[in-house]
Amino acid sequence: MIPAMTDLPELRSAKGGVLGLTFSLFIKNAGMLLLLTAITVVPVELVLCYGFNELSIDSVLRDTIVSLLFLSLLTPVVVQYLIERLRGGKGSIAGAYRWGLRKWPRIIMYTFLQSVIVSAGFLLLIVPGLFMYVRLLLLPAVVSIENTSVMNPLESSRTMAQGRFWAIIGLGLVTNLFTLLLGLVADKLLNQLDLINGFTVTLYYLFIDWISVLGTILSLVLYLQIRTEQKREAVQPVEEATLHA
Repeated sequence: MIPAMTDLPELRSAKGGVLGLTFSLFIKNAGMLLLLTAITVVPVELVLCYGFNELSIDSVLRDTIVSLLFLSLLTPVVVQYLIERLRGGKGSIAGAYRWGLRKWPRIIMYTFLQSVIVSAGFLLLIVPGLFMYVRLLLLPAVVSIENTSVMNPLESSRTMAQGRFWAIIGLGLVTNLFTLLLGLVADKLLNQLDLINGFTVTLYYLFIDWISVLGTILSLVLYLQIRTEQKREAVQPVEEATLHA
């Protein structure tokens, strides 16, 4: 049975909005997120850097497959750790990885589907790609949190994103541009220093994967905020009926 998280923390809008909460969570937990990223990424990158010598189309395909199979583990690991922190706990590396490993097969499958669907949308026309991007932005959080054996995470992600097209486009644009900018700066610095070897390349990809965690955090923050709103909307009629009784 695929596990599901219960007793999720409520997350209401605060000063700075969704972006403020996203960057705040990243900054407050930056050290532990870096450690979680390193545990997942460094062994994989060292194998890619030192285990293979030739760079070719086949190696690019190999890197993509390896990233899908192994680096996707980081998503449920980060989600579990941050939810524990939002509950007021300290968070545990062991607990995060136990949860992540239980979710790993499903996150691989749905990460692949998300990539294929969004890429196909952009290849057809830009607009369908944007719609697919919005509909599936919450998918990492949905798969990491919910029991995907009894519900359709694609449909759940789409439903939760309804009515938020422009907001999600704006949030995704800012987050992705920020990540891209930092990646370009790191790439330029690495080339200027002329210190390209297995070790520095591993550090470079560690940095890239670390800041890319912002995308997972954005998905989580949106998911928790929407769940909090839905819970509030469901409770409000009952409270009003009680007051008028």
